[in-house]
Amino acid sequence: MENSNSTKSTTTTTEKPKKTPKFYKMLNWERRESEKRLNNIEDLIRANLNTLPNRTSPLSPLQMCTQNPSPCVPGLKNFEGEIRTAPKYRLSTCVVQKSMSTVMTSMFCYLRDEKKFLANHRELLKDWKIIRFCMFKNEFRNLGGVFKKFKVPPQPNNWTNIMMVRHPLERFVSGFVDKCYRKPVIEKYCNGCGRNLTCFMETELARMWGQIERGTFQKTYEDRHFFPQSWRCDLFQYFSNFTFIPYSSSHNFSITSQLFPIFRNHSVPETSLKYIETSLSSGRTAHSTVDSKATAFIEKRLKSSPYLMELLVKMFYHDFVLFNFTLPAI
Repeated sequence: MENSNSTKSTTTTTEKPKKTPKFYKMLNWERRESEKRLNNIEDLIRANLNTLPNRTSPLSPLQMCTQNPSPCVPGLKNFEGEIRTAPKYRLSTCVVQKSMSTVMTSMFCYLRDEKKFLANHRELLKDWKIIRFCMFKNEFRNLGGVFKKFKVPPQPNNWTNIMMVRHPLERFVSGFVDKCYRKPVIEKYCNGCGRNLTCFMETELARMWGQIERGTFQKTYEDRHFFPQSWRCDLFQYFSNFTFIPYSSSHNFSITSQLFPIFRNHSVPETSLKYIETSLSSGRTAHSTVDSKATAFIEKRLKSSPYLMELLVKMFYHDFVLFNFTLPAI
């Protein structure tokens, strides 16, 4: 991955065409298996039969999180950053897990070099992180590295830096269903809580506070998928440099209507926009959890519990506020 000290060009002319990854074929199988798993949820229900406690605070989310000291996790911490660039269009994006990161990574890889992406038989919805075509080619840890590489001043400049932001509740539910139920990746997954929502929310909040107090971040698989969006891409330093676009997995949300005006302002050709639109309308990524019984169950259990909603607000209060999402009533 590029960093702020890198001087190596992000584009080359020596890349050899590659055959369509065999990984793509596996994704079709994974999508079918995921649909079965996400709609056969007896074991998920059994894992969440525990009685839920009452709230620990009688205060509203705003009152609770603005008191001093506050039980709510602070925003704008220096956790981790992943930037993808399309230099010829002067565009970059901060990618955050469970906020359309797979699609935005492959989209900016395509925009980096449309002809090369297509010549190598890549597809927007299948170019997953572990086999991504642009690995280490258009990637930075922060905007400082982008500005240094392309010799642009921090402000003002003619780049647009995009960050997709997702409603904290929707992002959390998507992450839990995907990583704690659909396809866990380690033996003692989700902080050792397995499929239990209460245990995971309690331990993840404790992990956030523990790492803040220690001043170091462990950056586990779960942490990367659940820690606040406002902790990413050095927003504590570059918040004003970003254009934030709210993302939702609802069917009436159109990502192209949000992105394409920006892309057109940066002279992205209509042929490229057409390819993106066609690709996105062809379906969802193989790890999508939208419209599943598992998602409906976890969302209902979370929303119906004042205790769990209090935990959610404590974790993501500043994501709600900084990205202009309405605070939930508890």
